[in-house]
Amino acid sequence: MTVIPIDEDRKSISQRFRKADNFAFLDEGQIFLKENEHKFSKSQLFFEHFITLGVDILYVKALGYKTFLRLETLGVKVYFVAQATKYNQINPDELVLISSKNAKQFCTLGHKRR
Repeated sequence: MTVIPIDEDRKSISQRFRKADNFAFLDEGQIFLKENEHKFSKSQLFFEHFITLGVDILYVKALGYKTFLRLETLGVKVYFVAQATKYNQINPDELVLISSKNAKQFCTLGHKRR
């Protein structure tokens, strides 16, 4: 299943992953939105819940480096969305797979070292 962090307007791709207001879930051609119940949870609790969702692909506009590393250990493929601002505008040909080789280019390096 693919997940996209979504803003409060329920259309725009969020600049924040764990703190996104909602998530869009794409599964076998169907799209459904769900409120992020763990928006204010600590990292450990968020990821304990996240792994139960069966997510194997994540589309993001922004992501922290440590969060990327955590997702990588969970087997989640992370794609950077460069052009689209709304989840229904995403073009799969424009996605960039984030890997250990390019993660520092696409991920923020913490609150003080962006």
